Amino acid sequence: MSIDLLHLDAAWIVFAGLMGAIFGSFLNVCILRWGAEPKQSVMRPRSRCPRCGRSLAWYDNIPVISWLLLRARCRGCGEPISIQYPLIELATAGIWAFMAWRHGISLETLHGAVFGTILLGITMTDAREYIIPHEFSLGGTVLAILLSAWPDPSYTLVAFQGALVGAGAVLLIGELSELVIGQEAMGGGDCALMGMIGAFLGWEAILPVLLLGALISTLLFLITALWPHRGSSKEPRSERGVEGEPAILRWGMVARLFVIGVTPIILLALSVRVGVVGDVFSLISRALLGAGIAYYASFLLPASVAQRRWVRVRGLLAAAIAVALSAPLSGVRLALGLALGVAIVQYAKHVRPAQSPGTREELTAEGYLPFGVGLAVAAAVLDFSGALPLVRDVVLEYGRFLRLA
Repeated sequence: MSIDLLHLDAAWIVFAGLMGAIFGSFLNVCILRWGAEPKQSVMRPRSRCPRCGRSLAWYDNIPVISWLLLRARCRGCGEPISIQYPLIELATAGIWAFMAWRHGISLETLHGAVFGTILLGITMTDAREYIIPHEFSLGGTVLAILLSAWPDPSYTLVAFQGALVGAGAVLLIGELSELVIGQEAMGGGDCALMGMIGAFLGWEAILPVLLLGALISTLLFLITALWPHRGSSKEPRSERGVEGEPAILRWGMVARLFVIGVTPIILLALSVRVGVVGDVFSLISRALLGAGIAYYASFLLPASVAQRRWVRVRGLLAAAIAVALSAPLSGVRLALGLALGVAIVQYAKHVRPAQSPGTREELTAEGYLPFGVGLAVAAAVLDFSGALPLVRDVVLEYGRFLRLA
């Protein structure tokens, strides 16, 4: 019986790896077409060489094998085919095989494989073109919520809560930094990415992912700062483009991110000193949920409303309202919340943040390093290393301590 089980496990791992390679082939298409401007459909046209336009036959699309048989050159024009294709296919196959080895034939395997595949796609699009496609992040959030509904539908609420806290945390950080330093530090793509991570991993993973993501981004900055910069590629970015080089992040941005990250720690230490840390923690939780609701609700706003100034601080306004209406409701708290909301709007009217560069070339010239890469890698490290259950226990225990403090 043990031998049969051993063979079954091996067959399942191989099968999962093959499925991963197939999904990796499709992931290459998603990376290159969703990461392009303007975005292209991943269904039509068929895969083709961007240089000669020759459509690829099915036998030229076999993951890894076709690249090897073709000797990394297009059958039509003989031009090189990027090594990105087999590497992505192999990486995705490894993700699926690893999850099959860890969880066996189970829903956890599908959950982890889908999450890892999406994180890989986001890492590549953000590193190549400084874009986090909503097709990956928002689509991944929907998938996480759907997967959480089976076999226990009650876990759907947990996924919703994780998405709201993740998106709300990044939205508040971005809006606060924009008002204080006059420059955008977080993009809308980062909000959607953290919402997806929260939906997959739970709200307990949000703070660890943010902290680890900031550390990874800083390390990437140091590496790219010392790495010779060769400039951006001039080759086509569609179907068979080559990888772009990550740019050097400005030291000033690192300093600003450091200040933004240290400030909440200082405020938390002060609340501990005063003895109100439990109340502060409770209000922050409500504020994050309110900001998360505001972020996702903003997708329903018409274009004319979305251009108004107050929308730039929708997360802060929603957080102020959530705090003002938090139980137990009091007239003083409501008045303070409304006053804070009015102050935020009035202050936002007088702050004109520097416009972020709109193209990849401008971002490269500005020395931009996508923060989404660090967040995606941090989430993958926590999930794949098996450290997530321990992190959850620590966060939950710390949360219980704060509420009792």
